[in-house]
Amino acid sequence: MTADELTSALAGTDVEATMKALGFTTDFVAKNVMSVEGPITASQVAMLWMGMPNKHDRKRTRQLLDALTAADLLTNTAEDTYVRKT
Repeated sequence: MTADELTSALAGTDVEATMKALGFTTDFVAKNVMSVEGPITASQVAMLWMGMPNKHDRKRTRQLLDALTAADLLTNTAEDTYVRKT
């Protein structure tokens, strides 16, 4: 998924504003969350985002993934594990 496709998918939601408030860019989310095949965890995304994430970074990552789940773009399949909806 490209950043433009993600922006279109998020139209009419407040997820893009939430992403920015949490410190994530549309490009990062499109490339590292929405373009991943198979499951992804909050820890994996936090590592890609911050390198050595602390507990606050992991919490913000979970908030991002939960916002994308609420926007019906991801499914939470297990604790801290998410899969992109097709």
